[in-house]
Amino acid sequence: MALFSVRKARECWRFIRALHKGPAATLAPQKESGERVFSGIQPTGILHLGNYLGAIESWVNLQEEYDTVIYSIVDLHSITVPQDPTVLQQSILDMTAVLLACGINPEKSILFQQSKVSEHTQLSWILTCMVRLPRLQHLHQWKAKAAKQKHDGTVGLLTYPVLQAADILCYKKLRRMQDLSPSSSVNS
Repeated sequence: MALFSVRKARECWRFIRALHKGPAATLAPQKESGERVFSGIQPTGILHLGNYLGAIESWVNLQEEYDTVIYSIVDLHSITVPQDPTVLQQSILDMTAVLLACGINPEKSILFQQSKVSEHTQLSWILTCMVRLPRLQHLHQWKAKAAKQKHDGTVGLLTYPVLQAADILCYKKLRRMQDLSPSSSVNS
């Protein structure tokens, strides 16, 4: 398990470095069989037409284009600012209902609540222990959002990008060892 986590952490560093190099360095999903898509949506705020046209409509269409489509209601991301627990729980249920009503099909995709999968927080903690504070403070998201909060923002806001990286790495498709060997013609 520890070796698996270290490998995931190394992949995260590569991902973070690619993000810092700009959009040209990030890989776009390809329309190949076996590709996996992961995306998340916060349960807070009021849904509007922009949410539907900007994300949810695409999510519905992606179910037809990819073999594995994983969607998460990212409630851990929403608690970087204070939330009423009762309102948050209801928002999670409401978001689930909206996604299903808009066409997210549980037969074609996976829809889950982020906080119910402990690997998100576990990998986030491992990555947080490895990242340097100045690196996180340098990110635009921290600077912009911390300026809006009292007392220069929260640690949750500071480590938000680390949680995002953990989310992505939890669902990144891993190759089997035999796929990496020169003689990959061996049947499994």
